[in-house]
Amino acid sequence: MLIIDHQLLKVRIMTVITLFLAVVIILIIIYQQNLKNKECTIRRLSPNLQNYIQQQKENEIRIKQNKEYIRSFQDQQTGQQKDQEPEQTSQISQPEQQNKSLAPANQELQEQIETNWKKLKETPLRTQHIQELTTEMLLLKEREQKLTGQLIAIHPLMNELRNSPRFMRPEDLAVLRQLTDDIYQDFTSRLNSRFTNLTDVDIQLCILIKLGFSISQIAILTAISPTSVSQQKSRTKKRIQQQEPDCFAEGETLDLWLRKF
Repeated sequence: MLIIDHQLLKVRIMTVITLFLAVVIILIIIYQQNLKNKECTIRRLSPNLQNYIQQQKENEIRIKQNKEYIRSFQDQQTGQQKDQEPEQTSQISQPEQQNKSLAPANQELQEQIETNWKKLKETPLRTQHIQELTTEMLLLKEREQKLTGQLIAIHPLMNELRNSPRFMRPEDLAVLRQLTDDIYQDFTSRLNSRFTNLTDVDIQLCILIKLGFSISQIAILTAISPTSVSQQKSRTKKRIQQQEPDCFAEGETLDLWLRKF
């Protein structure tokens, strides 16, 4: 009897152990599946979140640039002839309309950002790490833009031409061209190779815009009137659109397009 009881006890113990191991295995499988689902959710949401945040920042920058463009254009309106007013109104109305459309777009992006953050918080795995990486990426992008601006600002010729604008000599343009190519990854070469119909005057204008000179400053640097600068911008934009009709967003100015190029 003792032997039989002992054998029965062993069977019961083995049964319990087997059941326990089965439960553990099932729990591990469920946990791994949940883990996999969470990682898939994070991989899916994280790029979307980064894109929404980056797009929102770009929209904010574009709104600010539009306001600066409008203010700069209005500053050089004084003394212009009456027959030029329709053209001037057209030059200003485009960035104004773009700002009106960007404001609700930013609001929609903010809602998307909040929705994605909420979903990420519901999947706690690595959320903090992803949030840190997202923030770090955006900070690095902002830091890069600030450093680029500082590099341009401290250049001796740039400093001179901004503080005391004067007519540019050929050697001045050569220096500015090299500066633009060094900082913005062969800017003029990329522009020339992509848009072969651009003239030397077009390229010169694009360099000055890329370096952040205003309409009134460009007028002095090139010895033409501010109105002529605006007209040259329109001609350059049309030449670019001749080769790539859809490269400009609706209402996008040449200045804004070049800043992203």
